[in-house]
Amino acid sequence: MGTVAENKSPLTNLQLELLKSLKYMASEKQLQEIKSLLRYYFAQQLDAAIDKVETEKNYSAEIYEKWLQANNNNDNSFVAA
Repeated sequence: MGTVAENKSPLTNLQLELLKSLKYMASEKQLQEIKSLLRYYFAQQLDAAIDKVETEKNYSAEIYEKWLQANNNNDNSFVAA
């Protein structure tokens, strides 16, 4: 299989593979299951990215509380960590 750079289609290789897989789906239930798996996968990726940034920037619950309080007080300034 070629790389994305070799692909002349506006779709990525991942998108093309997903489209190829759709021809094997026989029901709406299968579609819902695939969508659920994709949501789970991307949620896991997002959680990992958030955890990485929180660790790198040393964010804590206290910082999030400050941000929420600033937002609730209609203070549009950013509270630095």
